[in-house]
Amino acid sequence: MESSARILENLDSVLPHIAKRAGEAERARQLPDDLFAELTAAGCFRMLVPRSHGGADIGLPDALRVIERVARADGAAGWLVAVLSSAPLIFGLLPDASFDEIYAAGPDVIGAGALAPKGAAVEVADGWRVTGRWPFVSGCRYAEWFYLHCVVFEDGKPLLDTAQRPVMRMMVVPTAAAKVIDTWQSLGLRGTGSHDVRAAATQCPASYSCTVLGEAGVRRQDGLVINDQLGFVIGAVAVGIAAGALAEICELAAVKRPAFSAQGLAQSPVFQDRLGEAQMKLVAAQALLADQARVAVEPSPEPVDRLTLRATGATVTRLAASVVDTAYELAGGSSVFDSSPVQRRFRDIHSVTQHAVTGREFFRTLGAGLAGLEGDAVWR
Repeated sequence: MESSARILENLDSVLPHIAKRAGEAERARQLPDDLFAELTAAGCFRMLVPRSHGGADIGLPDALRVIERVARADGAAGWLVAVLSSAPLIFGLLPDASFDEIYAAGPDVIGAGALAPKGAAVEVADGWRVTGRWPFVSGCRYAEWFYLHCVVFEDGKPLLDTAQRPVMRMMVVPTAAAKVIDTWQSLGLRGTGSHDVRAAATQCPASYSCTVLGEAGVRRQDGLVINDQLGFVIGAVAVGIAAGALAEICELAAVKRPAFSAQGLAQSPVFQDRLGEAQMKLVAAQALLADQARVAVEPSPEPVDRLTLRATGATVTRLAASVVDTAYELAGGSSVFDSSPVQRRFRDIHSVTQHAVTGREFFRTLGAGLAGLEGDAVWR
């Protein structure tokens, strides 16, 4: 029976390769094929697949530890592990027969996609006709399946629910049914290959469609609610990037003597003070993520607890970004070059902060809940 400890042990021999070749991944704008294969063999992409289907099913708290460890080696690799390992949570909302078909050949199935509803779906006799273009589909060149979120159209107009909100459905299609558009020229996370995916009147069977938002979508094994977890895997990437940045600034400080200084960077009291503060911010981010991950897997959390879960990713990511900013500043002129690993961390973390699940909307919604107001729902 595969465990998180076994996956982490498998990674011990993989992560040095990941770290050493991070620059290569940046230049290629995707993880090298052999490194992706090593992550797959280590168990990274089956860690949330049910054991009934050959997966490790290690659960959210342990999966976050794996993601953080990979992101510490390289943020882009950590991001890929985070988003691609989460695909079973989407697939788990499909009918059982469809889920079984997806994993019929084994647990190492790669699914990539987008939660942003950038497509239009029209119901037809045998399912859905899907058209649209979705950005930020990380790892799309490795995927076997795409999950593509759509607004449902009827008579040429978006279909609205009883609250006058657009009705949305997720469509799961083989990658051959859509086209990857090379668009990934980015500030950071360059090695994730997060290109656009386009579908033109693609057919999706009804049995490969599901509702993700607006209903109590739960995973089959342990009742995890997808809506409450979106920020956790992103937060794990953020703390991994921050941990890597602190390790790299410590290595630099051991050999760097700033211009016009009589002592090395490591001997500077200002450096020591700021480094210590940054370390405690990192510890706080890690502790918050671990604590809330345990809450996330509890059955039926209270409404305010759910709102707190949704604000966790934003809080953790902001703390991690502050840590990386400190490392970048402490590195001085060394950090301005593309060859600087600290600069890469800086670019990566500030790409992570732009993800929808790290936005301030979750703080507002939590504040409304604490004040006893219902407020506007954020990803109901």
